[in-house]
Amino acid sequence: MSTTPASALRSPGVWVGFLGAVLVGWASCNPEFSFDPHGWPAAWVNTLGRLVGDYAAGFYLDRGMLMVGAAALAWGWWHVRPTSHRAPVHAPLTLALWSLPLLLVPPVLSPDATLYADLGWTLHTGANPYEVGLAASGGPYVGQVDPLWAGSGVAYPPLTLRLAQALVTMTGFDPYWGVVALRLPAILAVAAMAWLVPQIAGRVGVSRRSAVWLGVLNPLLLLHFVGGAHNDAPMVAVSLAAIWVALRWPSMVGSLIAAPVLVGVAMALKQQGGLTVIAVAGLPVAAQLAALPLLRRLWLLGWRTAIATVVAATTFVVISVASGLGFGWTKWLDLMGLAATPAPLVLLAKFVGLLVQLGGGSYTGFLVIAGKVTTAILLIVLIWIAVRFADRPLALVAWASLAIAVLGQALHPWYLPWSLALLGLVPLTRTQRYAVFGLAIAFGIWNAIQTAIWHGRY
Repeated sequence: MSTTPASALRSPGVWVGFLGAVLVGWASCNPEFSFDPHGWPAAWVNTLGRLVGDYAAGFYLDRGMLMVGAAALAWGWWHVRPTSHRAPVHAPLTLALWSLPLLLVPPVLSPDATLYADLGWTLHTGANPYEVGLAASGGPYVGQVDPLWAGSGVAYPPLTLRLAQALVTMTGFDPYWGVVALRLPAILAVAAMAWLVPQIAGRVGVSRRSAVWLGVLNPLLLLHFVGGAHNDAPMVAVSLAAIWVALRWPSMVGSLIAAPVLVGVAMALKQQGGLTVIAVAGLPVAAQLAALPLLRRLWLLGWRTAIATVVAATTFVVISVASGLGFGWTKWLDLMGLAATPAPLVLLAKFVGLLVQLGGGSYTGFLVIAGKVTTAILLIVLIWIAVRFADRPLALVAWASLAIAVLGQALHPWYLPWSLALLGLVPLTRTQRYAVFGLAIAFGIWNAIQTAIWHGRY
C-alpha cells in the first residue's frame, strides 16, 4: 500500500511525534544543560531555553518537557508502525518533520558533540587529542566540556577526529555553530540510511515498510543521531553501504574487497563497525551456508570472513596512518566504563562489589575480577550467536551488535540504532519483535528521565 505526503499528514502519530521532538529540542535550549556556567554560547538559545525553566519556583519545566517530549516521540513512533489496518505513513516526510525541531538547537540528551568540537579545536592547534586530552588546549569549546572527561583522551578513531576538525574549521570555530555543525555527518548518514535500509530489505526479502519503521524512524535514532549528533551515525551508514555493496555485487571482488574497504572506513569512524565484515563475507553465499552442515558452514563463513577482515583492517590502518594520529586511541579504551549507564553486567558487578566491601573485602579488587568475568560472558554469548546464526550472517551481525551494546562496559542509547537498523532487516519472531520494540521505547524514555535528573546544573 502506497501513500502520499498529504495523506501522511493526517496521521495523529506523525504530529504527536513532531510535538515530542519540539519539546525535546526546546527544553534542551535551557542553559542548565550546558556545562558552561554562562550557559550556551548563543544569546537566543539561552533566551528561548529560559522560557521553560522557572528556577525560583523550584519547578523545572524544561526537565518535564524533556521527559514528556521523549515519551511523545515514542508514542508517535509506535502509532505509525506498519499494521494490516493502518495506512502507511510517508517515511521521508515523517523523518524530516521529526528531525526539523532538532536541527539548530544544542545537542540533546548528551553533550558528546561538544567533545567532538573541542577535539577539532585541539587538532587545529597542532596537538594530538590522544596525548593532551579534552579541554586541555583552551579555545572556544573548553567551557562546554563535561568535567567528567576533562583531561582525558578519547577512544574515537582518527577519521572521526579529522571530520570534527573540518567541521569546526568550516564554521570559523564559532562556539555555538561549531557544535551544531557536528550534526551534518549525522544528518547525511540518516538520509543515507533512509535510502539504504529499504534497498537492502528488498534484496533480503523482508518488508521495506517494517524495516524503515524500525531502522530509520525509531526515536533513539532521531534523538541521538540527529539530536545528539553522535559519531555512531556515519559508522552505521557506511556499514549499511558495505552490506548493500556485498548484495549488489556478490562477486569475490565486490564482497571480499570493495565491501570490506567500506567496512574499514566505518571502523575509522567508530571501531564497532568492524563487525560488519561477517555480513559482507557471508551474505553472497547465504544460501550455500544454509545448505551446509555446521562444521562446513563455519569453515566457509570463517575463511571468507578472514579475507574480508584483512582487507577491512588494512583499510583502517591506512586511514589511521594517513590521518597523522595513529593508534593513540587504544590507551583510552578503559574510559568507556566511567560514565554511569544501565549496563546490566556492570550494575550487577557494582552491586555485588558493595556487598563484598560491606563484608570487609576490596570493592576495587572485586571490580577488576568482575570486569574479566563480564568480558568472558560477552565472548561466550558472541560465540554462541556466531554458531547459532552462521547460516544467517546478517542476523548474526544484528544480534551480535545488540549483545555488544547491552553486555558491554557501557550501555548508551546511541549504541542501539545500529542494532535496530540491522534487526529491521532480518525476520523476527513475535516475541523478538516486541522485546526489541520495548527496549527501544523504554530506553529512549529512561534516558530522558536520567538526563532530567542528573544532567541539569541547577
